[in-house]
Amino acid sequence: MGITNFLIIFLGVLLSASGQIFLKLGADTIGPIALNRNIIELLNSSFNTYILLGLLSYFFSTIIWIVALSRVNVSTAYPMLSFGYVIVAIAAWVLFNEPLSALKITALSIIIFGIVLLSHS
Repeated sequence: MGITNFLIIFLGVLLSASGQIFLKLGADTIGPIALNRNIIELLNSSFNTYILLGLLSYFFSTIIWIVALSRVNVSTAYPMLSFGYVIVAIAAWVLFNEPLSALKITALSIIIFGIVLLSHS
């Protein structure tokens, strides 16, 4: 796979991971959501800036992903979405002070190694 295709996939993954982080920021702003709330009340409380940014990130991620799939085999591209786990884990550690244990770092390293192998296949 060429560098251009890899960068297109990476941009899609980065936008998807950003969407996840924005949704988490939005969820933290809203606070715990009771499952017995009225659906209208839930929708009204959900549309804050972070949630909207998260949805927008997912929208653009989908557009980029379609571009990627038009250029790369899905059997190569799809597993690269797992790099999103790495990005989100590091962002969660930085932004939300979530723990990043040695075991988690090892697992993330294995994911990165797999992505490198896959990109050269």
